[in-house]
Amino acid sequence: MTRKHHERSKGGINQTDLTPAQLKTLEASRTHILSNIFLGEMIDPGLLDNLFPVIGTTHWETLTCVGFNPDNSQLEAVVHINQASGYSGGLCTHGSTEYVRFFIDWHDGNGFQDVGLTSFKAYDISEAPPGPQHPISHMVYLTLDDSTYRKCCDTNNLPTVRAILAWNQIPSLDPDFIPYYGNRVDADIQLKPSLALACVLKEGLLQLDKAKIPQVLDTEVDIKLEKIQPVDVAELLEKYRKADVPDHRTTYDVIAPMFFQQSTASLSQFNLEALKQLDVDFKNVIEQLSKAEANTTYEDLVCVGLNTLTDTFGAVIHVKRPFGYSGNLCQTGSKEYVAFWADWNNNGTFDEYLGTANVSVHDIDNIPAEGLYYAVDLPVNMIERLKDCKNPNIVRIRAVLSWSVPPSTTNPNQLNTWGNRLDVVVRLRTSTHAGQGLYDLIYYVGNVPVENIDPVTHFANPSGGVLNSLNCIQAAMDRPYAKSVSIKGRIYNTGAPGTVYYQVQYAPHGTGNWLPVTHDVNYRMGHPNPADPLYPYENRSIHSTDGWFPYQEDFTVSPPILETSAHLASWSTNSIDYGHYDLRLVYTTDYPTLNPANMHYSDVVTIVIDNVNYNVSPTPNSVVDTTSTLDIVIDGGDCHSYTQGHVIKGHLRALDRHFWKWTLDLQPSTHTHGVTATPRCRAYGSLLDQGDANAVWEIDTDQGGTKKLDQCGYTLTLRAYDRAIVNSNGAVVHHNNKAVGFSIT
Repeated sequence: MTRKHHERSKGGINQTDLTPAQLKTLEASRTHILSNIFLGEMIDPGLLDNLFPVIGTTHWETLTCVGFNPDNSQLEAVVHINQASGYSGGLCTHGSTEYVRFFIDWHDGNGFQDVGLTSFKAYDISEAPPGPQHPISHMVYLTLDDSTYRKCCDTNNLPTVRAILAWNQIPSLDPDFIPYYGNRVDADIQLKPSLALACVLKEGLLQLDKAKIPQVLDTEVDIKLEKIQPVDVAELLEKYRKADVPDHRTTYDVIAPMFFQQSTASLSQFNLEALKQLDVDFKNVIEQLSKAEANTTYEDLVCVGLNTLTDTFGAVIHVKRPFGYSGNLCQTGSKEYVAFWADWNNNGTFDEYLGTANVSVHDIDNIPAEGLYYAVDLPVNMIERLKDCKNPNIVRIRAVLSWSVPPSTTNPNQLNTWGNRLDVVVRLRTSTHAGQGLYDLIYYVGNVPVENIDPVTHFANPSGGVLNSLNCIQAAMDRPYAKSVSIKGRIYNTGAPGTVYYQVQYAPHGTGNWLPVTHDVNYRMGHPNPADPLYPYENRSIHSTDGWFPYQEDFTVSPPILETSAHLASWSTNSIDYGHYDLRLVYTTDYPTLNPANMHYSDVVTIVIDNVNYNVSPTPNSVVDTTSTLDIVIDGGDCHSYTQGHVIKGHLRALDRHFWKWTLDLQPSTHTHGVTATPRCRAYGSLLDQGDANAVWEIDTDQGGTKKLDQCGYTLTLRAYDRAIVNSNGAVVHHNNKAVGFSIT
């Protein structure tokens, strides 16, 4: 693992860094009720030294690595649960919550930006009976909306992702935040290039006469290419030899299938006949392949984990070199394959092949010194392996990495030339349904785990009422939903696809007036067997006139064909202003008869919908406009001149049913010399806090010393935010702003 993944001074403090006295204090305070107070940071951290002599402790949990899959825009992180206790109870209790917040530095000058929060449950799990119990590897994932940041394939787009792990504490929006329990990890990633027509034409991926393209055609819209630009093998060999890439790497995807007796030669970009025309020493290539195994010079598998909630495995791959990946982003590139195996009875034999996932990689000439981190994920069918909460289900998993050629699907011990393997321990989720008939689980609503939706308030990510209105980097908690709400889950024991029909339904809370949430669903079906002609996935779109959909997942084949994100439906709530709504999953095997006696129903999940944004007063005012929910005024008049030394006063209005916070921003900052509005911001302090109807603010234009406004023109902007999760993206909320102006003479 690289230093970037082990920044002790920033990322975390391990148990080995603590004195026995400090560790004893931490163990005692871990279960102390005050640990929940840190949700709102209501206590000055300086007063906590006696209870918490260190922060960033990784004795109990450690964030080990972070990666990104550019093919499906998915961020992943793996967390190790290190100890047998310290997680607030066993599997039959509520346990505790491990939160991971992701930030992205797009390298646009704005630093790290919040892109969302995810979480999982952790529990006390005994080390008895002896066996492979800890560390337990958990994987979390989050879809990244990177569409607006993609660039043409001639530009390597390599942002930095930061993940922050915190136990029982939702990480704040400060990217430099270090939790009391947990750590943070940075990793450089690669975004998928834009396939907008303008980029495609620019790079010559399509041979078209630009003059003949209709002027009304939007060149910024992505298009689908059946074939990407091929690699010229002669040019590649010449380039790679200059970069010290050996020929047995360059020609690997042609030679290796024959060498390993695999039927995957069709995966190669170029054929043996083309190579014969070039100066390739095939004898030496074969010799190198015969003595090389598990070479990690170019890539290695650094971590593996299980998303327990969704039965999805994930792995992170470290790509280390600028060249050796069969082409740049404008070309086909190559694949990193990861095969997953299970040792269900923990006897040391990995006897079940679970499937193979892959991710595309390319030559990146300006690769960061510490490399790039890629991720793969694989949903699996573990229904027959699940146990109840009285029997912790801890199993060994092996992941095998192979570059360019898929790893073996019959031998878990076989290592190809390029790659490595990693064995980890994971915890399977609990269930009482194993071996039974049809049953369902809804995992996520709006990309929030159902277990993190409060059954009383119906808000997502509940704060528990511990809030601090003075903490303006306090995360948005107690959250309603807005616009599109995704529903993810599965129906088990369904048989062949189309045997079961389902509908996701909604109703105003408690009314029972159920309606289908949608008539259109797009599925992304994973095909985890490299021999499958549709490998690795296919997209299916289904329109239903009555809202009933044939269930697409196929548990009858091995490995099973599953929807890659467990997507069931998306509910467009745009026509709803506000309200509490019930959601449920209904399914049956007798469609189109639809006999009520043969219907199956999931548990009801109740959420809050809020599509109301701040309403900005459109005019300059002398007093705040009470007909609007957002306004700001200067008491002495907007757009007036004030003498230096004057205290400018005003009022603001920021009201919302689910108010999060407001901020005041004085610009241009190059002339303020540290002068700010007072107060500079305010956050919500309780579930009843709906903001401010007529709050007072002021600016002291000359505070003495260096804190003095220059003689210049200024704007003071009020920005207000609510707590709604918009379009199932936890990093997006409703917001609006209004500015007033003045000058200093």
